[in-house]
Amino acid sequence: MKADRNLKHIVNKINNRESLLGSDLRNLYFTCMDFAGMDLRRANFEGARLNHGILDRTDLSNANLANTDLKNASFQGANLTGAVLRNAIVLGANFTGVKGLSAEVGDYLRARGATVFN
Repeated sequence: MKADRNLKHIVNKINNRESLLGSDLRNLYFTCMDFAGMDLRRANFEGARLNHGILDRTDLSNANLANTDLKNASFQGANLTGAVLRNAIVLGANFTGVKGLSAEVGDYLRARGATVFN
């Protein structure tokens, strides 16, 4: 099955608060987008821009956020169990109250300028 990469369709799903479970969102620009409370499990955001985005209370379990621009994004109360954050740009991002972060990943995010309180 070919992944749906139609940006209009993706944006409509975001606006309608529909699940993006397993979506291929690589290298797309979502600056300032509101994903709050959405199902983003196993979504592939590699190389995407989510800076200034709102991802509060999202389920990002097993999502790929590697090489993603997350500057000043908010992840408060999100589930990041199994999420990949390798080489993500997190300066100013807020990870307060997230679930599923190991102490090691929390330290990694703090060292790169993110706020992390559990």
